Amino acid sequence: MISSANAEIARARAEYLYGPGTTENDACELALSKAKTKALASVLGESVSAEELLSCRQTSGKLADYGCELNQVTWTQIDGDIKKTISEKTQKESREGATACVAEIEVDVDIPSKKPDPNFFVRADFKQTIFRVGDNFNLDIEFSDAGHYAVFNWLPHDSNAVIRVIPTPDDTNLSSVSIGKDKSKNLKTTYQMVAGWSDSYGTKRKFYDEYLLVIATKKPQKWLSQYSLDDFKRMIREIPNDERRLVKKAYQITKN
Repeated sequence: MISSANAEIARARAEYLYGPGTTENDACELALSKAKTKALASVLGESVSAEELLSCRQTSGKLADYGCELNQVTWTQIDGDIKKTISEKTQKESREGATACVAEIEVDVDIPSKKPDPNFFVRADFKQTIFRVGDNFNLDIEFSDAGHYAVFNWLPHDSNAVIRVIPTPDDTNLSSVSIGKDKSKNLKTTYQMVAGWSDSYGTKRKFYDEYLLVIATKKPQKWLSQYSLDDFKRMIREIPNDERRLVKKAYQITKN
């Protein structure tokens, strides 16, 4: 149902199975987040590629990592915006060997005025998904055409900080990098990086999930050295869909 020229009503249902290690409130929060993602996808046709997904498991290999799963769901929502939640409800249901929180929502979804340009895209890749502190690795970036980019590190377990790593925050004269300038064929680049451990990480957990975010734009874009998660997502959505691409690379970091 169309509610305005750029909005649509969407309904969705999702559930989250949980055990004694997760509270009912947390389980229902994740179920609601999953339902919001499904509602956005039903309107925007959004999908998440397999390479963006992270295996959300603790070191025991037995318990689902609630925080990691919530972080993944959070990023699937970046390309859409829910203008208003019309209704939402949750309820517990029994499953074999577990309990499920089932969420149902009805939301008003803001529809972007433009679609992504299929001729403008970027590939970003590294060869592994688990890093030990001090590991060296290469981040490869490849463009389909000339453009500009910046790379950010999202630390969901460190106050949801989004920190610019390329160009470095210390470089006050540069907030993005150009590639393929003047229609040259130099559309590939590689950065040598080192895995680090955030100062806020304690010793209770052996693994933390983090994310590298490569934002590519057709036009030069001025980026701050650091954002809150909400401010960064807002900045992304202010750039027209046909003038940007975002690649999200998930990984885990450990001290072992």
